[in-house]
Amino acid sequence: MRFILILSLSIFFCSEKKDNSRQNFLLALAVFNSTRNSGTDFNCLTSPSPRSFAEFTETIDRLNTSSTKCAGCHGANTATANFIITNYTSVSERASGGNSNRSLLYLKVKTGGSMAQYSNTDVTKAIYCYINNGLAR
Repeated sequence: MRFILILSLSIFFCSEKKDNSRQNFLLALAVFNSTRNSGTDFNCLTSPSPRSFAEFTETIDRLNTSSTKCAGCHGANTATANFIITNYTSVSERASGGNSNRSLLYLKVKTGGSMAQYSNTDVTKAIYCYINNGLAR
C-alpha cells in the first residue's frame, strides 16, 4: 500500500514539471516517510523504552494502573493462556524481536486488541519499544 502511494505521488509530481522531477520525487518521498510511522507507532527514544527484560517487567508493573495488572492474570502462579509476563521465554514466544507489528504481545495490548482494556498508552508503548529494541535479556 505504501509503495503504491509513493509511486503514485512520484508519477504525479514528476509529470507536472519535467525540470523539477527529482525535487518533486524527493518531496513525495518525504511525504511518504512522514506518514510511514503514523498511527500506533511510538518514539522509542523517549521513556518508557525498556532495553532489558528486568527493566521491561518493572516498567510494565509500575505503569499498569488497571485494577488487574498484567501479572494478576499472567503471573507465575496464574498463567492465563499459558502466558507469564515475568518469564523471558514466555514473552519472547509472543514477540517478534524488532517488529512489534508482527508480535502477538503488542497486538493484544494496542488499541483494538483483546487486552487493550487492561493497558494504557505507557504500557503499550513500553511493550512496543521493548520488542522493537530487540527483546534484550
